[in-house]
Amino acid sequence: MLKTLIATILLISLVGCGSTRVVFVDTQSNMVRIGPGVSGRVYVMKNGEWVLSKNKVELPEGWYAGGLPTDD
Repeated sequence: MLKTLIATILLISLVGCGSTRVVFVDTQSNMVRIGPGVSGRVYVMKNGEWVLSKNKVELPEGWYAGGLPTDD
């Protein structure tokens, strides 16, 4: 009985861990366009310093995000 319970708990935890979907973004690309349902913590400029937000914010679909251009 105990072995069955442990096996069941392990199986359930493995199934729950495998449900994350990962998408790799081309890091050589300068720009990306935000898709639906994107949220996360962001940096904001405060008194000349970049400060990480305490809460998650929802980013509107269609916004663009990108890195600063490099002088190559």
